[in-house]
Amino acid sequence: MKKIKINLRLNSYQILIGSGLLKETGQRLKEIGSSGRLVIITNPIVQKLYGNSLKQTLLKDGFEVTILSVADGEEQKSLETAGRLYTELSEAYTERGTPILALGGGVIGDLAGFVAATYFRGIPLVQIPTTLLAQVDSSIGGKVAVNHGQLKNKIGAFYQPSLVISDTSTLKSLPEREFVNGLAEVIKSAVIRDKDFF
Repeated sequence: MKKIKINLRLNSYQILIGSGLLKETGQRLKEIGSSGRLVIITNPIVQKLYGNSLKQTLLKDGFEVTILSVADGEEQKSLETAGRLYTELSEAYTERGTPILALGGGVIGDLAGFVAATYFRGIPLVQIPTTLLAQVDSSIGGKVAVNHGQLKNKIGAFYQPSLVISDTSTLKSLPEREFVNGLAEVIKSAVIRDKDFF
């Protein structure tokens, strides 16, 4: 496993990268002081692939787990969906210290991050990206947002996660097109920033 420390003074966090890290999620959450109740926000596809097994692992580690599912697709990244999630978080007795685990690609990461940033004016967020694009881009840097009409990503905040867990084994389930999209982002970043990496 590789650890990368993002130094932001009070908002510093670690990015953990490696295969099989989903099984260690409970341990990693305890290391950052989480215990008790938590909420996983995901979509039905990722829930079937990884969410249900992650829930079982977390239950064994002593957590109380609620899964909130959002239909797949960019159109779900909206104020309307955020509003529904606020209601479901309240019904699940989510409190100020209850972490949200954003399990999925960029849509889930952006939406769940926006909800975490605004519910109780900010509750802990753990990004668990399952696509290459999300692992190299949207889960890092704290940009969270929703769309509204023709306004794409213009309603949002900068809200840093408490932790990012990038389990590279989840990339095996990606369609080739999604993997290529992630590689394009890696190449773009290398061209902009680092000649040796490029």
